[in-house]
Amino acid sequence: MTGGRLRVAALLLPLLAMAQSQAAARAAEWPREVQAVYDGLKQECRAEGGKFVADRAAFATQTEVTNDGKPDWIIAYAATRCTTSGYSAWCGTAGCVIGILGSGPAGLREIFNDNLRDWKVVAVDAKRKGLETSVHGSVCGGVGAEICMQTLVWNGKKWAVAKQRRWTDADYAAAENGEAGGGAPPPMHAARWQFGGSGMGAIAATTDHPDFVALGLRCQPGGGVYMTMMPKPGLALPAAGQALLVDFKGSANGDYDAVQSLVQEPGKPDLSGPLDPGVEQLLVGADTGLELMASTDGGDEWRDLNYMSLAGSTAAIRSLRQQCAGAAGASAGQQSVGKKAAPPLGIVPGYYVLESESCAAPSFEAVYYDGRRLGLMRGGGAPGSENENIVGPLGPVEKSGKAFFLPEWEMEVKILSPTRIQLTIQDTEAPRRWCSDSQIGAKWKAR
Repeated sequence: MTGGRLRVAALLLPLLAMAQSQAAARAAEWPREVQAVYDGLKQECRAEGGKFVADRAAFATQTEVTNDGKPDWIIAYAATRCTTSGYSAWCGTAGCVIGILGSGPAGLREIFNDNLRDWKVVAVDAKRKGLETSVHGSVCGGVGAEICMQTLVWNGKKWAVAKQRRWTDADYAAAENGEAGGGAPPPMHAARWQFGGSGMGAIAATTDHPDFVALGLRCQPGGGVYMTMMPKPGLALPAAGQALLVDFKGSANGDYDAVQSLVQEPGKPDLSGPLDPGVEQLLVGADTGLELMASTDGGDEWRDLNYMSLAGSTAAIRSLRQQCAGAAGASAGQQSVGKKAAPPLGIVPGYYVLESESCAAPSFEAVYYDGRRLGLMRGGGAPGSENENIVGPLGPVEKSGKAFFLPEWEMEVKILSPTRIQLTIQDTEAPRRWCSDSQIGAKWKAR
């Protein structure tokens, strides 16, 4: 039975996965002592620069184990984690850390703090209740992978061992049988990303995720790409007008994460927002899937969502980008009707952003041109910073076919049309399309 014991012991390790029959109290009902423990863990995590991830319903359970008729509270520390340390901070081969706040004349105080593989409150005799625990096999003189059961009773000052025994072969066999017949596996996401449509009607999306009906990317009318999520009823949502933050985490090139902000669309259940560049890198990267977390309070607390498959995402999103870029370029041409191109470059004065980006918020820079001056508009930062707006004379212009070389700017501008250009500085970048002064974001405007 050694293999069975190892397998059952491993099954018992993640304490959060064990269903407890005791009623779990919501955070709104927690006594101040329980809330103080929770707040302390959060503050410690935030001080380390991590995101505090919590299952509030599983964190604290009201029970009665001190036999004085007053509520006690059992705290599952592994119901929380900090992204800087993960689950390993609370769990090991002996189980996960459990704390008990016992009732007393001065309120609740901690009377137990140790690693347990499992626990439940049991009747020791007609008058007393005790805590039945599953602990490290060495406590019963066995090896760590074996299971030792201890029943502890609180005598008002300390815990006494009322009963202790090692699991027998029959216990392991019963556990194996229970495992074989029990519960449905956790929900998984395996749907492939799909692409469809054309122009402004193009979309790349995945469906059938355990937390949302669909997650899709679509072309934004002003350029760029929007993400839209259609949540399922079980997904916690923020208050009206507040953003749902979704953290996407990959591991193919080292742990890397990016946060997407989504706001409910007026009159719709959907949540949408401009696609975060870091999230897009993850969606088209080398990962086969991403870990997801969500926050409804601006990032103060996070909760785990289910894994999301990236099968087919790279091809679908690249196809979408091509459609969005073409639609944005065509839109720029239509909007510029009646406007004159300015020499010497022969393009319409204004701003030029990558066709995959929004006029209102370029990811890095917009190129400005008015016939006399050129500008690299990077967000209006302080002089000398990487997001400084730099505007200066166009300088000499050397023509070569459909391209112009600007020595003072050390760049070549290829003219694709009066409203489309392509820059070559070190490498040839993607085409840029024209944006009017009214479309460009205030931080990117030339003065």
